Amino acid sequence: MRSKTVDRLLKSTPKDVEIFVDWYADLVVRINQLLRENDISKKELAEKMDKKPSEISKWLSGEHNFTLRSLAKLSAELGEPLLEVPKKKAQTEFVEDGFMCRVHTFVSYTKLDTKTSGKVWQFAEETEPYNELSNAG
Repeated sequence: MRSKTVDRLLKSTPKDVEIFVDWYADLVVRINQLLRENDISKKELAEKMDKKPSEISKWLSGEHNFTLRSLAKLSAELGEPLLEVPKKKAQTEFVEDGFMCRVHTFVSYTKLDTKTSGKVWQFAEETEPYNELSNAG
């Protein structure tokens, strides 16, 4: 059972802090998974990235704020994307039963394993349109 103080603190935490903590935790977990999957030690990663092992430890312990540059370098060394930002491809608006409806389509890139040419970036298949009205609630 949580105390009232803990509940009050959780309720007063700004949304951006919640998002930051979630993203940071997800990144650290994913980086550690990739290190294990590829049998790479933190020391080896530091050498590949021309960093000190202590800096890699800070990255993976929550004592460092990742930059886009450091995430790009990590992605390059680990051979996997660490961030995906959906790119808006199109938006369609129409009126149905007196309601304004918007349909968004996003394009995403996925790294796929292919037996002939190794890992390559490709367009993912087009996703189903998202209708805010029919998917609300």
